[in-house]
Amino acid sequence: MSSTVNAPSPATDVLFGSSFRLENGDLVLASGEASTEPQLVSGLANLKQALTLRLLTPFGTDPVNAGYGLDARRAFTTGQTRRMVKELIRLEVVRTLVSDPRVSEVAEVLFDDDQQFLAQLQAAGEPSPNHRSRLWHILVTVETVQNVTTSVLVDVEL
Repeated sequence: MSSTVNAPSPATDVLFGSSFRLENGDLVLASGEASTEPQLVSGLANLKQALTLRLLTPFGTDPVNAGYGLDARRAFTTGQTRRMVKELIRLEVVRTLVSDPRVSEVAEVLFDDDQQFLAQLQAAGEPSPNHRSRLWHILVTVETVQNVTTSVLVDVEL
């Protein structure tokens, strides 16, 4: 499946909402005279930020929503093969992302050792990551309720 992004409309900006812009988990402040004001992110960029946060939050650690986050650790508690661990994590990524009401479908989940990963990463405009032993790069392509297809790249430490 292609990871091209359909052109968002003003309606998608409203649907996808807005929030404070985060960079590597830190709040980004506006530059210039208003440097104490946080920057905002809206529309598709907000959705991508929200999906990334959903995948980077360990399951059950949100004090307001115990069902929020990715439960990657469970895949390692049963002594499975690498292939089976990837499949369990893939299912968990799908469960995590479809719980967002703005997502209608998770079209594809690729790991950094999958053959299609680099091609899809380049198509999504993301730089090629450096491979690290305990860090898996996961590229997820989602279809939104507004029929916008977009990709999210996350680094999941196992």
